Amino acid sequence: MNDRALQELEKSLNEKFPFGIPRKEIGKATGNILHPRTCANDDCLGVGVPGRFKIARNTIYPVKCVIDFIESKTIIAK
Repeated sequence: MNDRALQELEKSLNEKFPFGIPRKEIGKATGNILHPRTCANDDCLGVGVPGRFKIARNTIYPVKCVIDFIESKTIIAK
């Protein structure tokens, strides 16, 4: 993804999820780039989105950390 698309995604996510993105909503929020079950599995392996925290039984990911994670996993095809 290019920088402009990531900035637009970050802006819209910050407006919709000011405290962070719940794991249950991460698929819808990222346009199915990330899936809740994959995020849960990656968290168990220690390679998931950094900075997650829990509120009651919900796992929350900070928006900036999600954007950085997507950017780190992006590979530009040639």
